Amino acid sequence: MIFVTVGTTIPFDALIRQVDRFVAMGILKEPVVCQIGTGTYRPKHCRFFTFQPSLDPWYRQASVVVAHGGTGTVLELLRMEKPFVAVANPLAADDHQVQFLSKLESVDSVLWCRDLTELPAYIRRALDYRPQGLPFGSLAHHLIERIERDVNGKPRNRLWRLLAVRFPSASQKGKSP
Repeated sequence: MIFVTVGTTIPFDALIRQVDRFVAMGILKEPVVCQIGTGTYRPKHCRFFTFQPSLDPWYRQASVVVAHGGTGTVLELLRMEKPFVAVANPLAADDHQVQFLSKLESVDSVLWCRDLTELPAYIRRALDYRPQGLPFGSLAHHLIERIERDVNGKPRNRLWRLLAVRFPSASQKGKSP
């Protein structure tokens, strides 16, 4: 089963619509379940739901996950060592998902699909892909250091604040966000 998740706060109808289209065309042959969150598009060719208390059971059942580029979702999938493809939601504030996925891609820790028309190829690749970058334990620390070097005295962006909230001990070594 392929599981698609868009998170809980920002709609990502473009992703759900494209996945539904691939199922209808027979390009995705495996069963697909979509978590559509606040989106308004309702898939016609795959199962879906809006919200559930935990997505862990869906992650465990899936052969591969297609996920929005949210920090929590991506880090959880890395922690689980689950095959996944990340897709940045263009509606995300200040493009933080693109920034986050760019950092992960720079250390070869994520498959990032930038063009939804290429998603089936990324899904096939994800089944055999294993992150070559950092182990999860040092990933957050590494990302925080990279972000700190990149800001060059400018105020920290939303990505920094998200990481600092999720990993407060790592952010204590520097200035507060």
